[in-house]
Amino acid sequence: MAIFNTDKALDMSCTEQELRRWVHMIAKLFPMISEQASHADFEVQGGTARIAWKALPDRVIALVRLKRLEVTLAFSDGVAADARAYFSKQFQMHTLRGGG
Repeated sequence: MAIFNTDKALDMSCTEQELRRWVHMIAKLFPMISEQASHADFEVQGGTARIAWKALPDRVIALVRLKRLEVTLAFSDGVAADARAYFSKQFQMHTLRGGG
């Protein structure tokens, strides 16, 4: 069993359904090893990357309620810093929402 070290913890305003869609988009770049109820594992150079999530209380702004998830990116021992950075950047680019 691989030991995962958390690299990033993100507070994301999204539903689990949206996150799962993004996870499947990432799987086009990094082969998905497994998908469970609260995480998905991917093959990366040197080991495994894990995207894990858990529900947080809704963010409430006046009458608006936004779903939130705590999303962590974790990596098994042996995944080099550059491979971690590349996976993290790809995840963030796939989940980036426009604004302005």
